[in-house]
Order: sequence, then structure tokens, then C-alpha cells
Amino acid sequence: MSLDQPRALLLAALARDPLPTRLELHALLYRIAARHVIGIRNHAREPAWQTWSADLGQQVYDLLDRLDWARQLAEKIRWIEEADPRFLVALSVILQELDHYHSLRWQNVGSTTVELPAELGGSRTLFLKPPEAPIADLIPEPNRLPRHRGDLRNDPRSILDLWWYPVDLDRHAVQPKVGVLEARTAKELDRRLRKTGDLRIGLASPFANLDYVVRSDAARCGDRGTPYRFAEVAPESRAEARESLAGILADCARHEIDLLCFPELTLDAGLLHDLRLLLGTRNPARHPLLTVAGSFHADSDDGWVNRCRVLGAAGTVLFSQDKCVAYSLPGAQTTERLCATLGIDNRGGYEDITQCATLQILDSPLGRLATPICLDFCGDELHGLLVESCVNLLLVPAMTPRMELFHERARDLGTQNRAATFVVNSAWLLRQMGVSDEPKHLLLAYLPGMHLPKTFQKLSDSLYSCTIRELSGYT
Repeated sequence: MSLDQPRALLLAALARDPLPTRLELHALLYRIAARHVIGIRNHAREPAWQTWSADLGQQVYDLLDRLDWARQLAEKIRWIEEADPRFLVALSVILQELDHYHSLRWQNVGSTTVELPAELGGSRTLFLKPPEAPIADLIPEPNRLPRHRGDLRNDPRSILDLWWYPVDLDRHAVQPKVGVLEARTAKELDRRLRKTGDLRIGLASPFANLDYVVRSDAARCGDRGTPYRFAEVAPESRAEARESLAGILADCARHEIDLLCFPELTLDAGLLHDLRLLLGTRNPARHPLLTVAGSFHADSDDGWVNRCRVLGAAGTVLFSQDKCVAYSLPGAQTTERLCATLGIDNRGGYEDITQCATLQILDSPLGRLATPICLDFCGDELHGLLVESCVNLLLVPAMTPRMELFHERARDLGTQNRAATFVVNSAWLLRQMGVSDEPKHLLLAYLPGMHLPKTFQKLSDSLYSCTIRELSGYT
């Protein structure tokens, strides 16, 4: 039986032995609703059905706690033919009541993956509760974005006003790994936000003039060009890089930066070690609570990866995120200088890495956090997963010659998820490509609001900052 036979599939589920759990039925009905969303949209809110729907909804909710709930539910719908518009209305009502039933028991459900048996499709659904959204809530009412995700596409959640975020895991090549931010860091972030009603975000892009050692393999050059990976900051540049890193942290302490983000392919293993030592040996109370330490190519059990590490105030690694989509550099975007640096030619090149199949998603007092690296944020591969899981705080290390795609994706996620996005680009790459390193090419800070000022305070040659109040239009 398929999703195109919703009545038969639903009755079969309610008659099977063993009975489905209420959460399994919830997952099945959401998948059916997603397949038949246009019909549901056309019928579920027709005035002619509203009284009938309200009455049916109360009956359904009342029987969900009964031992024979499945048999009773089957009796409610058995007499409705599939072609009858009331069937899709009834299906919608049952889904709404299950959603309400489980929303009242969310602490028992948590972040739960439900796997349906093969005869019901064998699909996997991840249930996520709504994320916190304190950053979006700080935006003054007149400045708030007036749209929401239901304005952009046929979305069962919006149409039926559902509480849960069901993620259809079988639709995504990259799978979410859901957790919570480390407790001490989460508690302090929450305290600072409640105390001040604001946060200061630092976006740092150092080392524009320094050299990196890049290894390429011309023997494997093919249709995508030559594979390459970044090995380390050049030895002759290391002392200057360390001095710059120490200066950035001193500026962060002086200006009370709460969150700090570095670009993609910036801090190699040695500089990451230096950063952790600086955070660990100086006063942690004056350090950023979260530092997204950019990313760098690293050797792992699965081969070379492009890995981002997120550090706490004392330099502890809170979590890591490997890049899911490798970058390909078209020949048309190369310059003579860039080709020489990367060891490629005018056919272009690509990152010589193993692509990750997992996206770390952490619930925190600031929202549902993820740190997708460059293309993982602005490309198409992870877009559906970010939307379905309602990630609404994105700290993005990037290395790109163009920021337009990042602005477009930030606006899109702002509309659909009320997401706040902060991107910092590589000044080193811009210098290699002859692009100016003015803020519009380096930085992006986006909140889901209208006509918001984009205010960046320059704290040093490579460190900029902005606050939520500045971005939100507070006076």
C-alpha cells in the first residue's frame, strides 16, 4: 500500500497486530498529509467543514487515552469514502489531535526517531519540538518579518498549525545528529541574554596577507580539475599568525564579545592548539562563550575532512562539524595567483576530502544551533534539512568569492525558520582573487526583520562586531 492510497493505508495501520503506537500513527499521518497537502489545503479550512471538524476533533482527542483507541478511530473514518472531501478533512483533524496530544507530553517524546514497519512504508521520522527563538523575539514588533514558511510553499505544519517538527529522514542524504549545547555554556549564555537583553557577535577574518601550504595531486586531475587540500599555515607566517590570534582574543575580552566566528580554512592544527591554550590560560570569564574556530582540512579515520570545531570559553571542544559538500573551483573563477597557490591550473580544482553525512544540530538558549560550512549553508543539499528541523541560529565559516548566495539563503531561512545567520568569509581568499576585503564581501549578519540596519563595528584590522540590538533596530 502506498501514500497515494491514504484511506486503505490508514485503516490497515489501525487494524494491524501489534497496533501502531500513537507516535507511529502520528508519523504515518504526517507523511500522508505531506503527499496530499494541496487537497488538504483546499478542503481543511473550508467554512463548510469547520463545525464538523471541531466536533470530530473533540471526539478524536477524547478517545486517544482509551485502550481501544485504534478500533474507535477506525470506526470514525471507515464510513467516509476516499473520494469524499471529508476524508482529507478527517485525516487532517486526526493529525492535529495527535500533534496536540503529543505536544502536551513533549518531555516524554523528546527528540525521537520513529521507524514505521515495512507494511506501512518503512520510513523514519524524527520528531523535534519547536526551538527557542529569543533572538528573533528581540526584534521590535514593527520591524519583524511579516511572512512565515507557509507563505513560501505548501507546508502541512503551517496549514494545520502543528506544534511538532517532523523530519522525514529518508528524504535527506545528510542525517541530523540532534543534541543540546553543553550545560555550563548554555547556562551562561542564557544568563547573559536575560541580564542584558543583548549579545555581541564577533566576526574575525585574519591572515589576509599570510601564506598557507597547500598540497595538490596533479596525477589525479580529471573533469573537476585538480584535487587539493590545505596542509598548514606556512612556517614563515606562523609567528605573525599567533600574534594576530592573541590580538583578536584581547579585543574580544576588551569589547565583551559573546560569540566569535572565524572563516573556513583559516586556523590549522597548530593555530587551533594556540587558540585553545589562549582560551584556557587566560581569564575564561572574559572570553567568548562560543568560538567557531573556522575550519581546516584534517586527517580522520575516514580520510581527509574539512572540520570545524566549536570551543567553549575555556578552550574545550564542545562539538565538531565536518563539511558535507566539497567545493569545486571552476576554471573560470581561477586567477593566476590562486592557481599557483593551490597547485592547480586553469581547468580548476576541488577539495580533496571525504564528505560528511551528518549535520550537528544543538538546542541552546539562543535557538537551534548549527555550524554548516560554506556550501553546506548556501547550497541545495542541506537546505531541506535545515528548514524541516527548524534550525534558527547559524554560525557559518565561509571561503567564497561571492556573498550573494549567502544573503539569499539567510533571507530564505529567516522567512521559513525565523533564523538568525552570521557568516564570516576568508579575507585570504579575497586577497588571492583580487577582491576588496570591505565588510560587504567579508561579513553577513542577518535577523528575520524588515529594513534592519547592517551595523558592523571595526574593532581591529581583522575583527568586526555587531549586537542584536543594533541589528534589530532598537534605539
